[in-house]
Amino acid sequence: MTTALTRRVLIFELIIAPLLLGGARPWAMALLALLVAIALVGQIIHQRKSPECGFSNAMRGICLAGGIACVWLALQALPIWPSSLTLPFQTTSLALAPARTPDAVLYGMWLGAIVMLGAAQNDLKNQLAVICRALVASAVLQAAIAFVLFAIDAPGTLWFVKTVHINDFTGTFANRNAFCALMAAGLFACLYLWQRPTGTLRDKLDRHGGWLALAILLFLSALASHSRAGILALIMGSLIFIWLAIPGRNRAKTLALLATVIVMTGAVFATPALTARFAQLARRDWLQRDDVWQSAITAIMHRPLTGYGPDGIAVALQYFASPGLNTQARWASSHNLWLDGMLVLGVPVFLLISGLVGYVIISALRNMARQTITRPQFALVMAVLTAFLVQSLFDGIAAMPAVILPVLIMVGLVIHPYQTAHAPASSRLPATSRPAA
Repeated sequence: MTTALTRRVLIFELIIAPLLLGGARPWAMALLALLVAIALVGQIIHQRKSPECGFSNAMRGICLAGGIACVWLALQALPIWPSSLTLPFQTTSLALAPARTPDAVLYGMWLGAIVMLGAAQNDLKNQLAVICRALVASAVLQAAIAFVLFAIDAPGTLWFVKTVHINDFTGTFANRNAFCALMAAGLFACLYLWQRPTGTLRDKLDRHGGWLALAILLFLSALASHSRAGILALIMGSLIFIWLAIPGRNRAKTLALLATVIVMTGAVFATPALTARFAQLARRDWLQRDDVWQSAITAIMHRPLTGYGPDGIAVALQYFASPGLNTQARWASSHNLWLDGMLVLGVPVFLLISGLVGYVIISALRNMARQTITRPQFALVMAVLTAFLVQSLFDGIAAMPAVILPVLIMVGLVIHPYQTAHAPASSRLPATSRPAA
């Protein structure tokens, strides 16, 4: 019963987070966090009553990383720091916007809680299929909203009039990159649901061809977003999925990879608005990514140990702006998730947290890679992680709740094999195939 409740909460979050402006507003985050907290309390109570269901060492590592981040964010906001550490700003705390600390701490706790709820699911194969169906439903809903708004020539999203990304598909998001990231995650889920059943290509097309059709629909919606980083992440993730999902090294795999590259690249060139955006990369006076990255690196070098706290990125980038940066715009992100993390937390804490999380994820993925039975699941998770990592190099929007939610859930599902309660040695079922509690 408890497992079913947590699964329903995760499905609800996948659907509702994109509708709530991606969950990026404080009120939206509060709603998302409230439901997750209720489910998490129920799961903890269940585990206390069932000693055989304990949190794994991997989950403890995730909780430790989240705890370090939350405690450090709170310490940054306290007025206890000497002026020598708060330079070059005349403030009483390390955080340049201490009022935003509660929101940042809540977000950090929500991130960890989502992973914990994902790890509470006992059947990787079946639970991942359920999550993928919900992810596809969420992506298709956003694509439908974007298409309807485009068809009726609406000047904005469902919630407000857009001032940027006017001719781009964004759904209920305010940003085309976030919309494209959700389309990519939905596409990978479609490929997994189509690839998962065994059988010949003809059988799959006959019985499960609908998933392939939805994947094409989501790819076309991603093209209509005109997001360069999102399309690049989608293509890279698709190639990783095909490479890992098809066993061995044979002609079928080579042809599938070649066909994917040709079709997707051709579709990009066949989209004039997207092609024009890629062509703009050659204009240094047009692109600001290099200038904002340079400004971010300069800001990090001035405070490498302490960081600037949540919502301090805009002030730091404005102060350390490079000569070519447009200071008329409010740069709330350096358009690189990793630079944003170092700006907020400082280099030591950011590396410590990244190391803990990275070690847990890599260990879990190595465990999956050794098992032939989990090949489709491994391909899906690697595709989602690859797309996330690629997009995070060019856009800070990867930290948006609706965008990072599929990654968190799949990380939780992946680390489940490290649960303390393993299947009995006499059982012929693998630990990842036990029936749900």
